[in-house]
Amino acid sequence: MAAEDLPSEFDVVILGTGLAESVVAAACSRVGQRVLHVDRRSYYAANWASFTFTGLLTWIQQHQEEPELEEAHDWSSLLEDGEELIYLSNPDAASIRNLQVFSFTSQEDEEEAKSPDPPNTTEEEKGVDEDAAAETSEEQSAVPDSGEEEETEETAGVEQDAHMEGEESDADKPHPSAAQSQSEPTRKKISYAHLVKEGRRFNIDLVSKLMYSRGSLVDLLIKSNVSRYAEFKNVSRVLTYRHGNIEQVPCSRADVFASRQLSVVEKRKLMRFLTSCVEETEQQQAYNGQPYLEFLRDQKLGENLEHFLLHSIAMVTEDAPTEDGLAATRHFLRSLGRYGNTPFLFPVYGLGEIPQCFCRMCAVFGGIYCLRHSVHCLLVDKDTNRYKCC
Repeated sequence: MAAEDLPSEFDVVILGTGLAESVVAAACSRVGQRVLHVDRRSYYAANWASFTFTGLLTWIQQHQEEPELEEAHDWSSLLEDGEELIYLSNPDAASIRNLQVFSFTSQEDEEEAKSPDPPNTTEEEKGVDEDAAAETSEEQSAVPDSGEEEETEETAGVEQDAHMEGEESDADKPHPSAAQSQSEPTRKKISYAHLVKEGRRFNIDLVSKLMYSRGSLVDLLIKSNVSRYAEFKNVSRVLTYRHGNIEQVPCSRADVFASRQLSVVEKRKLMRFLTSCVEETEQQQAYNGQPYLEFLRDQKLGENLEHFLLHSIAMVTEDAPTEDGLAATRHFLRSLGRYGNTPFLFPVYGLGEIPQCFCRMCAVFGGIYCLRHSVHCLLVDKDTNRYKCC
Protein backbone atom coordinates (compact mmCIF):
# COMPACT_ATOMS: atom_id res chain seq x y z
CA MET A 1 0.00 0.00 0.00
CA ALA A 2 1.39 3.41 -0.97
CA ALA A 3 1.90 6.11 1.63
CA GLU A 4 -0.77 8.35 0.08
CA ASP A 5 -3.33 5.55 0.42
CA LEU A 6 -2.90 5.26 4.17
CA PRO A 7 -5.57 6.89 6.37
CA SER A 8 -4.73 10.18 8.05
CA GLU A 9 -7.29 10.00 10.85
CA PHE A 10 -7.38 7.41 13.63
CA ASP A 11 -9.46 6.70 16.68
CA VAL A 12 -6.49 5.61 18.79
CA VAL A 13 -2.78 6.42 18.53
CA ILE A 14 -0.54 4.23 20.71
CA LEU A 15 3.13 5.01 21.33
CA GLY A 16 5.51 2.13 21.97
CA THR A 17 5.19 -1.59 21.24
CA GLY A 18 5.79 -2.96 24.74
CA LEU A 19 3.55 -5.63 26.23
CA ALA A 20 0.97 -3.28 27.76
CA GLU A 21 0.79 -1.09 24.65
CA SER A 22 0.48 -4.12 22.36
CA VAL A 23 -2.40 -5.58 24.41
CA VAL A 24 -4.27 -2.26 24.27
CA ALA A 25 -3.66 -1.98 20.51
CA ALA A 26 -5.00 -5.49 19.88
CA ALA A 27 -8.08 -4.86 22.05
CA CYS A 28 -8.92 -1.56 20.34
CA SER A 29 -8.42 -2.97 16.85
CA ARG A 30 -10.50 -6.03 17.71
CA VAL A 31 -13.57 -3.91 18.56
CA GLY A 32 -13.34 -2.00 15.28
CA GLN A 33 -11.41 1.14 16.18
CA ARG A 34 -8.85 2.63 13.81
CA VAL A 35 -5.46 2.16 15.45
CA LEU A 36 -2.11 3.73 14.65
CA HIS A 37 0.74 2.05 16.53
CA VAL A 38 3.99 4.03 16.50
CA ASP A 39 7.42 3.13 17.86
CA ARG A 40 10.61 5.14 17.63
CA ARG A 41 12.68 1.94 17.57
CA SER A 42 13.38 -0.31 14.59
CA TYR A 43 12.07 -3.43 16.36
CA TYR A 44 8.96 -4.54 18.23
CA ALA A 45 8.41 -5.25 21.95
CA ALA A 46 10.47 -2.31 23.35
CA ASN A 47 12.24 -3.51 26.52
CA TRP A 48 10.55 -6.92 26.18
CA ALA A 49 12.42 -7.62 22.95
CA SER A 50 14.42 -10.76 22.16
CA PHE A 51 17.61 -10.58 20.07
CA THR A 52 20.04 -12.93 18.46
CA PHE A 53 23.60 -12.51 19.73
CA THR A 54 24.51 -10.32 16.76
CA GLY A 55 21.30 -8.32 17.21
CA LEU A 56 22.13 -7.82 20.88
CA LEU A 57 25.55 -6.43 19.99
CA THR A 58 23.89 -4.03 17.55
CA TRP A 59 21.38 -2.99 20.21
CA ILE A 60 24.20 -2.33 22.70
CA GLN A 61 26.07 -0.22 20.15
CA GLN A 62 22.98 1.83 19.31
CA HIS A 63 22.16 2.33 22.98
CA GLN A 64 25.68 3.55 23.75
CA GLU A 65 25.62 5.95 20.81
CA GLU A 66 22.25 7.50 21.73
CA PRO A 67 22.49 10.87 23.48
CA GLU A 68 21.24 10.81 27.07
CA LEU A 69 19.27 14.04 26.80
CA GLU A 70 17.64 15.29 23.63
CA GLU A 71 16.95 18.97 23.20
CA ALA A 72 13.25 19.72 23.16
CA HIS A 73 12.09 21.13 19.84
CA ASP A 74 9.89 24.21 19.87
CA TRP A 75 6.57 23.34 18.19
CA SER A 76 4.76 26.49 19.21
CA SER A 77 4.94 27.83 15.65
CA LEU A 78 2.38 25.21 14.61
CA LEU A 79 -0.25 26.47 17.04
CA GLU A 80 -3.45 27.94 15.66
CA ASP A 81 -6.35 29.69 17.33
CA GLY A 82 -8.10 27.51 19.90
CA GLU A 83 -5.30 24.91 20.07
CA GLU A 84 -3.16 23.79 22.97
CA LEU A 85 0.30 22.24 22.85
CA ILE A 86 1.07 19.19 25.02
CA TYR A 87 4.65 17.89 25.14
CA LEU A 88 5.15 14.17 25.64
CA SER A 89 7.81 12.75 27.90
CA ASN A 90 10.00 9.78 27.06
CA PRO A 91 9.56 7.23 29.86
CA ASP A 92 11.96 4.73 28.26
CA ALA A 93 14.89 7.15 28.29
CA ALA A 94 15.82 6.26 31.87
CA SER A 95 14.65 2.64 31.90
CA ILE A 96 18.10 1.28 31.01
CA ARG A 97 21.16 2.75 32.69
CA ASN A 98 24.81 1.91 33.26
CA LEU A 99 25.09 -0.47 30.32
CA GLN A 100 28.40 -2.35 30.46
CA VAL A 101 29.78 -5.23 28.40
CA PHE A 102 32.03 -7.93 29.85
CA SER A 103 33.80 -10.68 27.92
CA PHE A 104 34.83 -13.73 29.94
CA THR A 105 36.97 -15.25 27.17
CA SER A 106 40.67 -14.46 27.28
CA GLN A 107 42.84 -13.44 24.35
CA GLU A 108 44.70 -16.76 24.55
CA ASP A 109 41.45 -18.66 24.00
CA GLU A 110 40.74 -16.50 20.97
CA GLU A 111 44.20 -17.22 19.52
CA GLU A 112 43.84 -20.95 20.16
CA ALA A 113 40.46 -20.93 18.46
CA LYS A 114 41.84 -19.10 15.44
CA SER A 115 45.11 -21.12 15.10
CA PRO A 116 44.90 -24.09 12.72
CA ASP A 117 45.44 -27.61 14.00
CA PRO A 118 49.08 -28.86 13.75
CA PRO A 119 49.76 -31.35 10.96
CA ASN A 120 49.33 -34.96 12.01
CA THR A 121 52.76 -36.56 11.43
CA THR A 122 51.89 -39.79 13.21
CA GLU A 123 50.17 -41.29 10.19
CA GLU A 124 53.07 -40.31 7.89
CA GLU A 125 55.68 -41.87 10.20
CA LYS A 126 53.51 -44.96 10.57
CA GLY A 127 53.32 -45.30 6.78
CA VAL A 128 57.14 -45.02 6.44
CA ASP A 129 57.69 -47.66 9.12
CA GLU A 130 55.29 -50.05 7.40
CA ASP A 131 57.10 -49.61 4.06
CA ALA A 132 60.48 -50.26 5.71
CA ALA A 133 59.17 -53.35 7.48
CA ALA A 134 57.75 -54.69 4.21
CA GLU A 135 61.08 -54.23 2.41
CA THR A 136 62.99 -55.99 5.21
CA SER A 137 60.67 -59.01 5.17
CA GLU A 138 61.00 -59.31 1.40
CA GLU A 139 64.80 -59.35 1.66
CA GLN A 140 64.75 -61.98 4.40
CA SER A 141 62.38 -64.23 2.44
CA ALA A 142 64.56 -63.99 -0.67
CA VAL A 143 67.65 -65.46 1.16
CA PRO A 144 67.33 -69.23 1.88
CA ASP A 145 68.49 -70.42 5.33
CA SER A 146 69.02 -74.04 6.29
CA GLY A 147 68.44 -73.43 10.01
CA GLU A 148 65.26 -71.42 9.48
CA GLU A 149 63.07 -73.79 11.49
CA GLU A 150 65.47 -73.83 14.49
CA GLU A 151 65.76 -70.03 14.50
CA THR A 152 62.00 -69.73 14.28
CA GLU A 153 61.49 -71.95 17.30
CA GLU A 154 64.13 -70.07 19.34
CA THR A 155 62.64 -66.72 18.33
CA ALA A 156 59.15 -67.85 19.33
CA GLY A 157 60.42 -68.94 22.74
CA VAL A 158 62.17 -65.59 23.32
CA GLU A 159 59.05 -63.66 22.27
CA GLN A 160 56.88 -65.75 24.62
CA ASP A 161 59.21 -65.04 27.57
CA ALA A 162 59.27 -61.36 26.76
CA HIS A 163 55.49 -61.35 26.47
CA MET A 164 55.12 -62.96 29.93
CA GLU A 165 57.50 -60.39 31.47
CA GLY A 166 55.54 -57.57 29.81
CA GLU A 167 52.29 -58.88 31.26
CA GLU A 168 53.78 -58.99 34.76
CA SER A 169 55.13 -55.44 34.47
CA ASP A 170 51.80 -54.18 33.11
CA ALA A 171 49.94 -55.86 35.95
CA ASP A 172 52.04 -53.96 38.49
CA LYS A 173 51.09 -50.58 36.94
CA PRO A 174 47.81 -48.91 38.08
CA HIS A 175 45.20 -48.52 35.33
CA PRO A 176 42.45 -45.82 35.42
CA SER A 177 39.02 -47.35 35.79
CA ALA A 178 36.20 -46.75 33.32
CA ALA A 179 34.11 -45.04 36.01
CA GLN A 180 36.83 -42.44 36.59
CA SER A 181 37.13 -41.68 32.89
CA GLN A 182 33.36 -41.29 32.56
CA SER A 183 33.06 -39.11 35.67
CA GLU A 184 35.46 -36.53 34.21
CA PRO A 185 33.99 -35.43 30.86
CA THR A 186 35.97 -33.06 28.71
CA ARG A 187 34.57 -29.55 28.69
CA LYS A 188 34.61 -27.71 25.39
CA LYS A 189 35.58 -24.07 25.64
CA ILE A 190 33.29 -21.61 23.90
CA SER A 191 35.10 -18.60 22.48
CA TYR A 192 33.72 -15.20 21.60
CA ALA A 193 34.22 -15.90 17.90
CA HIS A 194 32.21 -19.12 18.28
CA LEU A 195 29.34 -17.18 19.90
CA VAL A 196 29.29 -14.72 17.02
CA LYS A 197 29.34 -17.54 14.48
CA GLU A 198 26.49 -19.47 16.15
CA GLY A 199 24.64 -16.33 17.24
CA ARG A 200 21.48 -17.09 15.27
CA ARG A 201 20.91 -20.43 16.97
CA PHE A 202 19.63 -18.84 20.20
CA ASN A 203 17.86 -15.69 21.39
CA ILE A 204 18.57 -13.44 24.38
CA ASP A 205 15.77 -11.60 26.20
CA LEU A 206 16.22 -8.09 27.55
CA VAL A 207 13.71 -8.98 30.27
CA SER A 208 13.66 -12.66 31.19
CA LYS A 209 10.39 -13.83 32.74
CA LEU A 210 8.59 -17.12 33.17
CA MET A 211 4.84 -17.60 32.80
CA TYR A 212 2.81 -19.67 35.23
CA SER A 213 0.68 -22.27 33.45
CA ARG A 214 -2.39 -20.98 35.29
CA GLY A 215 -1.38 -17.34 35.33
CA SER A 216 -3.38 -14.39 34.09
CA LEU A 217 -1.14 -13.88 31.04
CA VAL A 218 -1.64 -17.46 29.84
CA ASP A 219 -5.40 -17.11 30.34
CA LEU A 220 -5.35 -13.88 28.31
CA LEU A 221 -3.41 -15.57 25.49
CA ILE A 222 -5.96 -18.39 25.36
CA LYS A 223 -9.13 -16.29 25.62
CA SER A 224 -7.97 -13.76 23.03
CA ASN A 225 -6.81 -16.54 20.69
CA VAL A 226 -3.43 -14.84 20.44
CA SER A 227 -1.67 -18.05 21.51
CA ARG A 228 -2.07 -19.41 17.96
CA TYR A 229 0.56 -16.92 16.74
CA ALA A 230 3.36 -18.36 18.91
CA GLU A 231 4.83 -21.62 20.16
CA PHE A 232 5.36 -22.38 23.84
CA LYS A 233 7.33 -25.00 25.69
CA ASN A 234 7.06 -26.28 29.24
CA VAL A 235 10.16 -25.73 31.35
CA SER A 236 11.54 -29.24 31.90
CA ARG A 237 12.99 -28.70 35.39
CA VAL A 238 13.75 -26.07 38.01
CA LEU A 239 17.28 -25.77 39.38
CA THR A 240 18.68 -23.96 42.40
CA TYR A 241 22.22 -23.01 43.44
CA ARG A 242 23.17 -24.00 46.98
CA HIS A 243 26.52 -24.61 48.69
CA GLY A 244 28.40 -24.33 45.41
CA ASN A 245 26.28 -26.97 43.66
CA ILE A 246 23.34 -26.83 41.23
CA GLU A 247 20.49 -29.01 42.47
CA GLN A 248 17.15 -29.90 40.93
CA VAL A 249 14.11 -28.65 42.80
CA PRO A 250 11.49 -31.40 43.32
CA CYS A 251 8.23 -30.06 41.90
CA SER A 252 5.83 -32.97 41.56
CA ARG A 253 5.19 -35.98 43.80
CA ALA A 254 7.31 -38.15 41.52
CA ASP A 255 10.21 -35.67 41.72
CA VAL A 256 10.03 -35.60 45.50
CA PHE A 257 10.35 -39.36 45.89
CA ALA A 258 12.97 -39.64 43.12
CA SER A 259 15.15 -36.84 44.53
CA ARG A 260 18.60 -37.79 45.77
CA GLN A 261 19.16 -34.50 47.58
CA LEU A 262 16.44 -35.24 50.14
CA SER A 263 16.37 -37.92 52.79
CA VAL A 264 13.31 -40.09 53.42
CA VAL A 265 12.32 -37.95 56.41
CA GLU A 266 12.69 -34.74 54.37
CA LYS A 267 10.55 -36.16 51.58
CA ARG A 268 7.73 -36.90 54.01
CA LYS A 269 8.01 -33.46 55.59
CA LEU A 270 7.94 -31.73 52.21
CA MET A 271 4.88 -33.66 50.99
CA ARG A 272 3.06 -33.00 54.27
CA PHE A 273 3.84 -29.28 54.10
CA LEU A 274 2.82 -28.89 50.44
CA THR A 275 -0.44 -30.69 51.13
CA SER A 276 -1.20 -28.33 54.04
CA CYS A 277 -0.53 -25.26 51.85
CA VAL A 278 -3.31 -26.04 49.37
CA GLU A 279 -5.95 -24.44 51.62
CA GLU A 280 -5.50 -21.60 54.10
CA THR A 281 -5.79 -22.59 57.78
CA GLU A 282 -6.10 -20.68 61.04
CA GLN A 283 -2.56 -21.63 61.97
CA GLN A 284 -1.27 -19.98 58.81
CA GLN A 285 -3.37 -16.86 59.40
CA ALA A 286 -1.74 -16.46 62.81
CA TYR A 287 1.57 -15.73 61.03
CA ASN A 288 0.18 -12.91 58.85
CA GLY A 289 2.58 -9.99 58.87
CA GLN A 290 5.50 -12.12 60.03
CA PRO A 291 8.37 -13.18 57.74
CA TYR A 292 7.74 -16.29 55.69
CA LEU A 293 11.16 -17.64 56.70
CA GLU A 294 10.11 -17.57 60.35
CA PHE A 295 6.97 -19.53 59.50
CA LEU A 296 9.06 -22.16 57.69
CA ARG A 297 11.45 -22.47 60.62
CA ASP A 298 8.57 -23.02 63.03
CA GLN A 299 7.47 -25.96 60.87
CA LYS A 300 10.85 -27.60 61.64
CA LEU A 301 11.51 -28.50 58.03
CA GLY A 302 15.28 -28.09 58.05
CA GLU A 303 17.61 -25.77 56.11
CA ASN A 304 17.47 -27.87 52.95
CA LEU A 305 13.68 -27.70 52.60
CA GLU A 306 13.59 -24.07 53.72
CA HIS A 307 15.88 -23.14 50.85
CA PHE A 308 13.76 -25.02 48.29
CA LEU A 309 10.47 -23.57 49.53
CA LEU A 310 11.68 -20.00 49.96
CA HIS A 311 13.87 -19.43 46.90
CA SER A 312 12.72 -22.01 44.33
CA ILE A 313 9.01 -22.65 44.95
CA ALA A 314 7.61 -19.48 46.50
CA MET A 315 10.45 -17.39 44.97
CA VAL A 316 10.21 -14.64 47.59
CA THR A 317 12.76 -12.89 49.77
CA GLU A 318 13.47 -13.84 53.36
CA ASP A 319 11.62 -10.83 54.74
CA ALA A 320 8.49 -11.39 52.64
CA PRO A 321 5.26 -11.67 54.69
CA THR A 322 3.92 -15.15 55.35
CA GLU A 323 0.66 -14.49 53.48
CA ASP A 324 2.62 -13.54 50.35
CA GLY A 325 4.87 -16.57 50.63
CA LEU A 326 1.94 -18.95 51.06
CA ALA A 327 0.04 -17.33 48.17
CA ALA A 328 3.08 -17.77 45.91
CA THR A 329 3.43 -21.40 47.02
CA ARG A 330 -0.24 -22.10 46.25
CA HIS A 331 0.13 -20.48 42.83
CA PHE A 332 3.13 -22.73 42.17
CA LEU A 333 1.17 -25.84 43.19
CA ARG A 334 -1.95 -24.92 41.20
CA SER A 335 0.10 -24.50 38.02
CA LEU A 336 1.68 -27.94 38.27
CA GLY A 337 0.58 -30.59 35.81
CA ARG A 338 -1.35 -28.37 33.41
CA TYR A 339 1.16 -28.59 30.56
CA GLY A 340 4.03 -30.57 32.06
CA ASN A 341 6.08 -31.51 35.07
CA THR A 342 6.82 -27.90 36.10
CA PRO A 343 4.44 -24.95 36.48
CA PHE A 344 6.25 -22.70 33.99
CA LEU A 345 5.84 -21.97 30.29
CA PHE A 346 8.19 -20.07 28.02
CA PRO A 347 7.94 -18.94 24.37
CA VAL A 348 10.15 -21.03 22.14
CA TYR A 349 11.70 -18.00 20.39
CA GLY A 350 11.93 -15.74 23.42
CA LEU A 351 9.73 -13.46 25.46
CA GLY A 352 9.65 -10.85 22.71
CA GLU A 353 7.20 -13.08 20.84
CA ILE A 354 4.32 -12.20 23.20
CA PRO A 355 4.08 -8.45 22.41
CA GLN A 356 4.57 -9.25 18.73
CA CYS A 357 1.64 -11.70 18.84
CA PHE A 358 -0.69 -8.94 20.09
CA CYS A 359 0.71 -6.57 17.45
CA ARG A 360 -0.01 -9.22 14.82
CA MET A 361 -3.63 -9.46 15.95
CA CYS A 362 -3.95 -5.69 15.82
CA ALA A 363 -2.63 -5.67 12.25
CA VAL A 364 -5.00 -8.49 11.24
CA PHE A 365 -7.98 -6.34 12.25
CA GLY A 366 -6.79 -3.21 10.44
CA GLY A 367 -4.18 -1.65 12.74
CA ILE A 368 -1.37 0.31 11.07
CA TYR A 369 2.20 0.13 12.33
CA CYS A 370 4.94 2.67 11.90
CA LEU A 371 8.41 1.93 13.28
CA ARG A 372 11.35 4.36 13.49
CA HIS A 373 8.97 7.27 14.06
CA SER A 374 8.61 9.39 17.18
CA VAL A 375 5.77 11.55 18.48
CA HIS A 376 7.05 14.52 20.49
CA CYS A 377 3.89 16.52 21.20
CA LEU A 378 0.14 16.77 20.64
CA LEU A 379 -1.86 19.68 19.27
CA VAL A 380 -5.29 19.69 20.94
CA ASP A 381 -8.26 21.51 19.43
CA LYS A 382 -10.23 22.76 22.45
CA ASP A 383 -13.49 23.11 20.52
CA THR A 384 -13.64 19.70 18.81
CA ASN A 385 -11.36 17.85 21.24
CA ARG A 386 -9.35 16.45 18.33
CA TYR A 387 -5.62 15.77 18.46
CA LYS A 388 -2.76 16.16 16.01
CA CYS A 389 0.56 14.36 16.45
CA CYS A 390 3.83 16.17 15.90
